[in-house]
Amino acid sequence: MNEVQQFPVSEQGEPKVEGLVLSMIDYEDRNGILHIATPEKVYSVYARGIQSQSSKNRRLAMPFSRVILNYDPKYSKNMMFLINGSVEKSYWKVGESLEMQTVSSILTSLIESFGIDPDLYAHLEAFWSSVQQSEMNRALLHACRIVTGILKKTGTIMDVDECVVCQTKTKIAGISIENGGFVCKEHLDPEQGDQIFSRDDLIKLRGLVKIREDQLDVLYSFQWDLPFLVFLLDWLVYHNDYRLKSLDFLKMLLPKRTAA
Repeated sequence: MNEVQQFPVSEQGEPKVEGLVLSMIDYEDRNGILHIATPEKVYSVYARGIQSQSSKNRRLAMPFSRVILNYDPKYSKNMMFLINGSVEKSYWKVGESLEMQTVSSILTSLIESFGIDPDLYAHLEAFWSSVQQSEMNRALLHACRIVTGILKKTGTIMDVDECVVCQTKTKIAGISIENGGFVCKEHLDPEQGDQIFSRDDLIKLRGLVKIREDQLDVLYSFQWDLPFLVFLLDWLVYHNDYRLKSLDFLKMLLPKRTAA
């Protein structure tokens, strides 16, 4: 009986879980394993026959959706066994944009690798919801917030309080991925990969790192874009020695810069 308690249950004590569909991987013939995120944990759910055209559960494997699943708690202590369920919300428009679909794939893979918490869960669904409503600026803010949240979880967040070389708080000119944070004009070294940031981008990055969840409205007025998200992802890859398969593809989708 104690083994059952590792899985979530409904308020009535039923073996039921509500969460976001992160991914599905093939498992034997026409079967699959769903990865479902709740605000506290990512679970694996064995779904027999889910890839069959006649399966009534096929819709439960749809990406960009929030589902409720009924499962057999006696199947395994490590994995739920899917019985049936329902799709509570589908953010299907994410799949209509190659850029947003790729970003979603990156975010879900990061969550599967580094874990979930209530803030990351809320930001992932807010990212999907914003894309569904064609609010791309808001969507990219939530994507950036997920990456910075994971940087905090891994202890690799950038120092945005002062120059990391001389500790001055004035004349900040950019950021050093090698040194781990802001650098002043005197210590900015493009030859080692330091990046010059505009004043607005410095303020935006500091706000992204420092502002609490209950102050998030302050960040909606900034302009968020794919290059800024890619910068954050490059930082995560560098400081966590992490391989992110879809990042190179996302970079290919960035708008080409025209010569001045």
